[in-house]
Amino acid sequence: MVITWFELGDRLQRYFAFAKKEKRDILIATLIIGFIFSFRDWGTGDSVDIVTGVTNLIITIIIVAIALVIHESAHRFFALSIGYKSEFKPWYGGLIVSLILVIVSNGRVQLALPGGMVNAVMARHRLGEFRYGLNYWENGIIALYGPLFNLLLAFIAKVFLYFAPQSWILDKFLFVNILFAICTMLPIPPLDGISVFFASRVLYVLSFIGILVSSVLIYFAGIWLALAGGILAIIIGTTMYYLKVEA
Repeated sequence: MVITWFELGDRLQRYFAFAKKEKRDILIATLIIGFIFSFRDWGTGDSVDIVTGVTNLIITIIIVAIALVIHESAHRFFALSIGYKSEFKPWYGGLIVSLILVIVSNGRVQLALPGGMVNAVMARHRLGEFRYGLNYWENGIIALYGPLFNLLLAFIAKVFLYFAPQSWILDKFLFVNILFAICTMLPIPPLDGISVFFASRVLYVLSFIGILVSSVLIYFAGIWLALAGGILAIIIGTTMYYLKVEA
């Protein structure tokens, strides 16, 4: 569906703002995930430094808030552009499991399982569409935008790390967004991955492998290697999927 910039701007002005309940849910998810990602930042070794720990916790919460808000804003922006309204739905089961795992593992297992999205058809903005109601393909594409924007934030963080390689904040920002991109693409309800999977198994394989390989390479290597490796992984993974599964 092709819309004008004026119409898109009008939709964003009317519908983009998060509802009060969404803000509360995003805040709760941010606080829990922020605690999870700062679990090992309360000192060195067995020693605990309260001042350092609280400072790192606050910084991590801010980083998680940016990652989650951008993630959900990407859903909402693209959804509005094609006539849907996307709403954040927290997954308290995933948040609790993540919290338990980080405590039991002493911070070694850190996950970002904030929840997913629920899309609703905006009837008057979908008039004239061949498929009038909500369909799996568009639902999956909307879901994919969230992890992709987290991956984009990770790329941006990596660029800045070239100029400030010792920055703990940039390294944490990179790590948090990588985990967001990977974890939210898991094919588990209600995460984004399950929506992409039901949209198209080929699209899921292509996107998940690309995001996973790019994330690993950008964290341990560099930007260009991450881009090349991600594209190569997509080609190989999709080919193998067709040969082994669809054949």
